[in-house]
Amino acid sequence: MDSGAASNQSLQETDEYIMLDPRAARNTFGGARAPVRRTQFTEGTIFVVGGAGYVEYGNLEEWAAKTGRRVTYGGTEIWDPESFVSALRDLGRAQT
Repeated sequence: MDSGAASNQSLQETDEYIMLDPRAARNTFGGARAPVRRTQFTEGTIFVVGGAGYVEYGNLEEWAAKTGRRVTYGGTEIWDPESFVSALRDLGRAQT
C-alpha cells in the first residue's frame, strides 16, 4: 500500500498484480494494459482464496492501526488455529 517503502524486488513482483482503482483511467481495448502506477493507498481489501486466519487478520489490524490505513480482510473460509492445524494434518496425510 506504500510503494515508496517497498524494495525493488517487491515492486517487480507486484507490478503484474491486478489493481482495481475506481479513480484510475480505464484500460484500453485490444488487450493493451494501462501503465503501472505506483501510488500510495490508504484503503485496501485483502481476500484469500482458501483459508483466511485470525492471526493474519490480527496482524493486519495491528498494522493498519499503526499506519493509519484501513484494511478489509476476508476469505472463502475463516480458520481458527485448530482448523488450520487440522488442515495441515490432512495435507500431510494426503502426501504420504
